[in-house]
Amino acid sequence: MIGRPDLFVLGRLLEAIASAPGPVRRTPLQQRAGLNYTVFQRYLDYLLRQGMVASSPAGDDLLELTPKGVEAYRFLADGLTRIFGPVDGAGRPIGERRA
Repeated sequence: MIGRPDLFVLGRLLEAIASAPGPVRRTPLQQRAGLNYTVFQRYLDYLLRQGMVASSPAGDDLLELTPKGVEAYRFLADGLTRIFGPVDGAGRPIGERRA
């Protein structure tokens, strides 16, 4: 169970689903989000309970965003960008030098 969810983790999961060309399987989703199995399962269960993610009609192992999930993703992406600025695909602020 999640007390106060980490918004960055939620955002990574929602983004991984939103950026997929179609419904996504659990294992590739876990890998795309860069989470270990325990954390992934905890957050996925949370998203399913909140009605932000649902099983795709194409198959139980396939997941997709619900309208509520799309709204949550857009809200998080916009809010985090406003606070922290735009980031590249690796999560670094755009324009940041690599060490």
